[in-house]
Amino acid sequence: MQTNPQTPASPFPPKTVLVVDDFASVRFYHAYLLRQAGFQCIEARDGAEAFEKLRQQRVDLIMLDLIMPKMGGEEFIRQIRALPEHAAVPLLIITSESVEEKIRPLAGTGKIGFATKPIVPNTLIESVRKLLP
Repeated sequence: MQTNPQTPASPFPPKTVLVVDDFASVRFYHAYLLRQAGFQCIEARDGAEAFEKLRQQRVDLIMLDLIMPKMGGEEFIRQIRALPEHAAVPLLIITSESVEEKIRPLAGTGKIGFATKPIVPNTLIESVRKLLP
């Protein structure tokens, strides 16, 4: 009988990504890809829910759609950048629109990246890794 050797655990805890998108299928897909790459994921369906999640847990990166109900991406970015504890959290904006010129000024001192939908799995993982320390 053949057994599978276990991969040694990393001495560092996995990085946590907050995945924010109003479409459940998109959240699931992005979170699935990130988990397969070794990241821990928290999901939120809009900016308001993302804010609640941030009150409960620290994250290393926020992956964010811009067009969402309740609180859209631009308002979410403005509000988190106004809080010292979230001012430098890297953002990865995933959108179907070209918005870089409009959003970049909102990022403040934090790192920001952009990717357009639909995103290729390797591009998603590479984009997240580039933004993380």
